[in-house]
Amino acid sequence: MPFVVALLLVALAVPAPAAPTDGLLRRDHLSVQLVAAERAVAPGGTLDVALRLAHDAHWHTYWRNPGDSGLATRLAWTLPAGAVAGPIRWPAPVRLPLGPLINFGYEGDLLLPLRIGLPADLAPGDRFEATVEASWLVCREECIPGEAKLSLSLPVAAAAAPDRDWAAPIAAAFAAEPPKVDWPASIARDGESIAVAVAPRGAALDVHTLEVFPLPPQVMATARGAVTRTGDGGWRIDTPASDAFVALPERVDLLLVDGAAGSRRAVQVTAVATEAPLPPATMAPRPAAIGVLGALALALVGGMLLNLMPCVFPMLSLKAMGLAAHAHDRARARRHGLLYLAGVLVAFAALAGALLALRAAGEQLGWGFQLQVPWVVGALALTMVAMGLSLSGVFEIGGSWMGAGQSLAGRDDGRGAFFTGVLAVVVASPCTAPFMGPALGFAVTQPATTALAVFLALGLGLALPIVALSLWPALAERLPRPGPWMEVFRQAMAFPLYLTAAWLLWVLGRQVGVDGVGLLLAGAVALSFALWLLGRGGGAWRAAGMAAGFAGALAGLVALPPAAPVAGVSAPAGAEAGAQEWTSERLQALRAAGRPVLVNMTAAWCITCLANERLALSSPAFRDRLAATGTVYLKGDWTQRDARITQYLARYGRNGVPLYVVYPAAGGDPEVLPQLLTPDLVDAALTRAAGR
Repeated sequence: MPFVVALLLVALAVPAPAAPTDGLLRRDHLSVQLVAAERAVAPGGTLDVALRLAHDAHWHTYWRNPGDSGLATRLAWTLPAGAVAGPIRWPAPVRLPLGPLINFGYEGDLLLPLRIGLPADLAPGDRFEATVEASWLVCREECIPGEAKLSLSLPVAAAAAPDRDWAAPIAAAFAAEPPKVDWPASIARDGESIAVAVAPRGAALDVHTLEVFPLPPQVMATARGAVTRTGDGGWRIDTPASDAFVALPERVDLLLVDGAAGSRRAVQVTAVATEAPLPPATMAPRPAAIGVLGALALALVGGMLLNLMPCVFPMLSLKAMGLAAHAHDRARARRHGLLYLAGVLVAFAALAGALLALRAAGEQLGWGFQLQVPWVVGALALTMVAMGLSLSGVFEIGGSWMGAGQSLAGRDDGRGAFFTGVLAVVVASPCTAPFMGPALGFAVTQPATTALAVFLALGLGLALPIVALSLWPALAERLPRPGPWMEVFRQAMAFPLYLTAAWLLWVLGRQVGVDGVGLLLAGAVALSFALWLLGRGGGAWRAAGMAAGFAGALAGLVALPPAAPVAGVSAPAGAEAGAQEWTSERLQALRAAGRPVLVNMTAAWCITCLANERLALSSPAFRDRLAATGTVYLKGDWTQRDARITQYLARYGRNGVPLYVVYPAAGGDPEVLPQLLTPDLVDAALTRAAGR
């Protein structure tokens, strides 16, 4: 089915929208504009203005403390006598890694606001003239200094008049400045590290996603550091000292930023230098680093377990039977096994390359990202229909795509074995095996070579059973002997594939609605007609009918709309178990109220997720346990792309679903549950979270 492979590749090319630049003064990789919240000013009042910086994709400018390199944006004002410009009111920055360096700054469309005090001797009818010389450093890998001279000319009136375009955005920019709080905080030198102790008061920040940004440079290193809880309910922050550290100032201002998905809540605290020992940490909330060797081992085991998943087993069991039928021809078996391995590794390398490239381009993606594209889901459904029809005897796929014994004997070019490996990876993508989550979560945080090695280890694990059968005939001889039963078994294996196609249609319905499902069903009928003709032999009229059938299938696929929320089908599944829709704000509110919470991150295309929900998260006993413990059940649906959920997964070192997190009452430490659930395991976790 070459057209399916081509469509899978085309569907992954999703361009990112360009940043708006209308009305901006264009400079190198940046557009700038001076905007005001008022269209007329009043004598003796104030004027809120902002420097707008619209960055090209992947370019950035810097915060007041730029980090390891860079320069902060600066403004030099020329104002009428008596007018005074206040400082820039900086929003919380983000970390911008560049090789071994970490900088602090901004990307995208940014407003840097400030307030100008106006002289009282302005007279209605005059004009208020202001000029600013802005300078900045804009960087990607290379850096370009820039500057611009920008002006404002506003009429003076008896009363100020807001600008309907900019008043609200500038007010929001002021609100984005982290507020100063009077939380007790201490800072001390601890060997080669800097330690900070903070006593939060009514904090809505999550210690598990807390990031620290020092305002003064040359005190703390720019690395994220470790944020832990202390026995007295406070927080302890440990970071290496800056390479340029000389002495600890008496006071150090810090931004504490909650990097939870979609939030970026932040406060500014002042830590007072002390020589007294700070409270020791009692917990380490960040996911433990598993290391490269650990990730490779987990990926290998996870890949092996993928062979048992329902979306993979029917196809690979037939391949195994085919190898058993020809175990006597060792050369052919070895060749087919190695070509199957090559197909698996090539497919995993392509999938990993696409994922890493799209993430590097700024996309928030994880394992299974291709199934968030409706065209890919539709192409997989058609592939399952075609494979099922082949097993049902409607036609034969040349080259032993399915690897059945007869096809293996009838063709020796090995292309069938290679594409069986490719297809195994394609159909395995909705499945998640135990140990895969930590390994893939680790992989996407590493350099490309390390990440690719982890993905290839996953592929090696998937291919290992078939490769072992092909290289060691004694293993194949332990399988049932070939016979007429193989034909019955082959036809029986068509029905799991038809069920998989039906499930993929259900997934598609959650993405694009019933009209999209109807389009693809029509395409499936057209494809079935073409394949039925293919099984009838040659002839010009059959060729024309086949071409029309394939064209109809392709038309049904191409006509699918893009993924969008669909009324009535896109809400989180499992509402019958009392699930509420997950949002970071809802989670934080529940934690602040001292409620135990169970978070379930799932997707309609995730087989493991659906199995866990059926087994452990939808029974009357589960609902009773929720009620008895007062636990709130939040469910996040990752069937379609959702950057907030992707970021939440990353908080716990995961790159895909499922993820189950239990938050205890009264702000205790969260517990990450295994990827395979049992009712007893969930019951015990909820009991612990409720403190009972």
